[in-house]
Amino acid sequence: IGLLRDFATKAADNIETVDETDFPHDELGDISRKIIKLYRDKADAVKKSEREHKIALHAVEEKARIKRQLTNNINHELKTPVGVIKGYLDTIASNPDMDTPTRQRFISRAQDNVERLCILLGDVSTMTRLEEGTGNIPVKEIDFHDIVFTIENDLTASGINGNMKFSYNLPLDCMIRGNATLLTGMISNLIKNAAIHSGGTEMGLDLIVESERYYTFRFYDNGTGVDPQHLPHLFERFYRIDAGRSRKVGGTGLGLPIVKNTVEALGGSISVHNGPMGGLEFLFTLKKWKD
Repeated sequence: IGLLRDFATKAADNIETVDETDFPHDELGDISRKIIKLYRDKADAVKKSEREHKIALHAVEEKARIKRQLTNNINHELKTPVGVIKGYLDTIASNPDMDTPTRQRFISRAQDNVERLCILLGDVSTMTRLEEGTGNIPVKEIDFHDIVFTIENDLTASGINGNMKFSYNLPLDCMIRGNATLLTGMISNLIKNAAIHSGGTEMGLDLIVESERYYTFRFYDNGTGVDPQHLPHLFERFYRIDAGRSRKVGGTGLGLPIVKNTVEALGGSISVHNGPMGGLEFLFTLKKWKD
């Protein structure tokens, strides 16, 4: 009884130093040990709840931080084309006697920046859709070969591959669990990224591994690759190795983040490294379609 009273006094102050082996092996000792066990179980549950609360709070704070960072980055990216457009239009409006060739040149440059602005807003919309609606993205049975075949046929008209040759090696009836719009955008972004940054002459997409649940694909180019310190950051939003050149050729800094988010939203994974023969290699998995 004295040991139990000592335990109760200390437990009231959240101090529990009683050794349960000190209690006798009789009915009162058994009851005392059960009381101590109940107290410890409750204390462990409270500690676990506090840890989970801290983790949840950290996740909320991290999400808010990422959203603030994204907002700041978007504002920064929007300022450049909007400022250029305003500058050209203000110049045209304040010089009614401007000669026609100069006026047309200014209008053309303003139109180029309007196009860049539209692309940026489209990419931001896609990123928002992927990040906030991952669980609500409609998926169905998709023939990945047909998706890539259609993109390859449209390359001449779209011009996203620049002067690089694109080839692919995929089996017919390569059925995956996917979303046609997102997959088309993902492959197009990989092609555009290679055309803008690789400095190579060829790029391609191959199926390299097939398991019971997944296909593993490789997208590659024969360009110069990147310095190893840049590899961990290539999927970060608005990350640019050469910011000036990327903006000049129309890059938004969201192409590769969209690729990564698309793959992950469809249940796959993706990584990037420098290829053994030069250029970048993106390895990504996509789920097979299962009835």
